[in-house]
Amino acid sequence: MSLRKFFLHNIMRRAESTNEDDTETESVDEDVTDSEESAHEKRVHFLGLPVRKFTYKRLPKKFLKFSFLILNGSAFLAGITATITSVWMLSDSKLMSRLFSQRLFVTILLLVGLFACSVSFIGIMAFVKKRRKFITVYILCHVLSLTFIFICAILSFSFFDKITQKIHNDMTSTIVNYHSLDWVTEAWDNTQKYLRCCGIWSFRDWDKYRMQIPHSCCSSTIEKCLNMSQEVSYQSGCLKDSIILLKSHIHSVSVSALLISIGLVVGLFLAFGIRRRFKTYQRD
Repeated sequence: MSLRKFFLHNIMRRAESTNEDDTETESVDEDVTDSEESAHEKRVHFLGLPVRKFTYKRLPKKFLKFSFLILNGSAFLAGITATITSVWMLSDSKLMSRLFSQRLFVTILLLVGLFACSVSFIGIMAFVKKRRKFITVYILCHVLSLTFIFICAILSFSFFDKITQKIHNDMTSTIVNYHSLDWVTEAWDNTQKYLRCCGIWSFRDWDKYRMQIPHSCCSSTIEKCLNMSQEVSYQSGCLKDSIILLKSHIHSVSVSALLISIGLVVGLFLAFGIRRRFKTYQRD
């Protein structure tokens, strides 16, 4: 009986040890699967390929600081340049007296320059003073700017047709007063000299309104243009050239808006990182 009990006791101990090994292996397998799942969750897939998630936490502290300062310093200088340029253009009477109004684009440039100076200055002050309130205002300004650019991009599709129609209406309503109003004479002369054009559609528009072709339509030397005629005048009309110039302005504005949007996204990304650093500084 004693031998039988001894064998049964050994068999039970072996069974318990095997069960413990099984549970340990299962727990290890579960830990491995959990770690794999967590690692899989941290990965971001782009076009079916796993990509590591890029956050500001991966950036070195010095890189984050210098990038933030360089970005805002560049934005501040660019804003000052845009403000000075727009003020100079608005003060130029010849530039502003043309029939196709550049005042709108210059005013937009002025507002963008002032806004860039203000926001970048807030960002620099927030970094120097380590104020979370300033960096929060900085982030809100960036979010509002991105929202405003998105709304303007949607509304700009019908904007071009309205400006084109306004230019045509202004030319049609002012050409009849070319000799009677001084500002109309100056506007037409500046437009025709700058765009190298004549009339609305062509030089024939002046004959249509029973007026002599102005000397501002001269495409040759002064001696040949003493007696203006169709042979020495510009052949293209000012409406067509104005639309071409307007398209180039819109193209420049679109490229500028794209670059500004990229800068705003980068600044927003860095601002969140700086704000996170401010939290750690305050905890320490």
